[in-house]
Amino acid sequence: MKEETLNTINSKNKPPGIILISGFYTFGAVVLLITLFTNPIQVSSSIAERHGLPPTIGPWFLVLVAGLALTIAWGLFSLSRWGYILTVVYLIYFGSVGLFLSRGQATTIDFGNFIWSLSVIIYLIVIRKHFFGSRQKEIHAKNK
Repeated sequence: MKEETLNTINSKNKPPGIILISGFYTFGAVVLLITLFTNPIQVSSSIAERHGLPPTIGPWFLVLVAGLALTIAWGLFSLSRWGYILTVVYLIYFGSVGLFLSRGQATTIDFGNFIWSLSVIIYLIVIRKHFFGSRQKEIHAKNK
């Protein structure tokens, strides 16, 4: 394996929160893919509603959200700039939808989605140097 790949996989230098958040997104993606075979209609309508979309969107949406979750998980775990940006953009969207939905129905799930999004964004801002710091510049310089 290349040295950069080993650095990406090596979790010694990764903040524990990144490993935890990546794990949550990976676990969620696996659960969504399993629901394709167990209860796709009900789960896809629930996931679509949590993303501010009509509940009739269909089971294909589970594959899309699972793919996005796995992409976010890998981007965060590899400490890549694109992973950081993708995660923040997704969480701004997801948190905004959660806040909007919680105001209308006051459900704990929607407000919980907002709290999760806000918490992860704040954490990512605090540790942003791991994504944009001098170590990242060295890795990108070696790739050129």
